[in-house]
Amino acid sequence: MKKLATTAALAVTVSMAFSGAADAFGRGKNNIRPPASYQGQWYTTAAGCSYSRAQAPGEGAKWYLILNPHHIGQPPAKKSCPARL
Repeated sequence: MKKLATTAALAVTVSMAFSGAADAFGRGKNNIRPPASYQGQWYTTAAGCSYSRAQAPGEGAKWYLILNPHHIGQPPAKKSCPARL
């Protein structure tokens, strides 16, 4: 029974750590989505992560990481950049 309680406590601790660790995965305040009014094809966050817009008719915009954004004058993506915004 004690082993079960210890495992449960560990699981709760780990889940709390990951829920608050958005910055560790690059999704902190420097990697925010552009406003809905933004109409450009490419967007670069304050953290230096560059994204390309993908949008189906009638749907909201989705932003996907550009691994090598040399065509827009930006350096390659860092490991800390999230794949999507």
